[in-house]
Amino acid sequence: MRTIRIQAALAAALIGADAFSGIAQQDKAAQVMAQVRKALGGEQKGAALKSLSLRATYQRDMAMPGMAGGGRTVVAMTGGPAGGASTQVTGDIELDVEFPSRYIKVDTSTGFMAMTRTEGFDGGRPFVNAVSANPGMRIRIDRPEDDPSFTKTALERHQAELGRLLLGILGTTPASFPVTYSHTGVAESSDGKADIIEVKGPGNFAARLFVDVESHLPLMLSYKASEPRIVTRTADRNSADELQNDADRVERARKEAEATPPKLVEYRLFFSDYRQVGDLSLPHRIARGTAEKTTEEWEVKSYKINPTFKPDRFKVS
Repeated sequence: MRTIRIQAALAAALIGADAFSGIAQQDKAAQVMAQVRKALGGEQKGAALKSLSLRATYQRDMAMPGMAGGGRTVVAMTGGPAGGASTQVTGDIELDVEFPSRYIKVDTSTGFMAMTRTEGFDGGRPFVNAVSANPGMRIRIDRPEDDPSFTKTALERHQAELGRLLLGILGTTPASFPVTYSHTGVAESSDGKADIIEVKGPGNFAARLFVDVESHLPLMLSYKASEPRIVTRTADRNSADELQNDADRVERARKEAEATPPKLVEYRLFFSDYRQVGDLSLPHRIARGTAEKTTEEWEVKSYKINPTFKPDRFKVS
């Protein structure tokens, strides 16, 4: 419970965290990050990782896609949730990493917004795809294979998302995504203190990692990114045939989304419920939100350390 109280206090005090900032202290940052990796299982154990798998279930605000940091998804569907129906969706996450540069996340949601979204990268090749499980729903997303101009931004977005997750899970990022650390102060609350580590990396990557000064475990990571955009177009439930044949409807929605400048949002990732997995201590609850509310919560069901993947695992088209 102490971890949760500190997380809540840090979230509430985050706007004023600059009051603790000062001249960057790289030596102090190196010391804190070494303590983090020791608390998570040890520098050598983490360095020995060749691959990692995570399986989780989640709850998510339907208005927020399963990503953060840009990207556009256009959804056209018949009908909608009944009046007063919950806007929460549930689903499953499969996340596999083969270090240093292969990553895939498969997000399968159920219910009204039932779809499977797959994204990641294989070396320098990013991929993203979404397939509806609802016969009345059509999806269009920005895919690098459809437009090469998306390649660079998609790769940077996926690398950044993986880097943020691994900072909380392993206290480090892949060798293919090197970052630097600086210590900028200590955040204090009535329930405890947290070291503030500024993290910078490729593609203007920037984040703040908050580390419990007692347990040396990551508590929270904050960052700013463009708000992911999901645009829905809903037709009458009785006009499914019309919707399926009306490609112009989806194209208009896509152009409207493209013409709207993305909004810069501050996000927060929370890590808690650390448990022993082999030689490592790994978080089994991961939450994402904004300053206003938590929009997504994962319950990690399992990790696999150094799993062997099938040759085509990252060959997504």
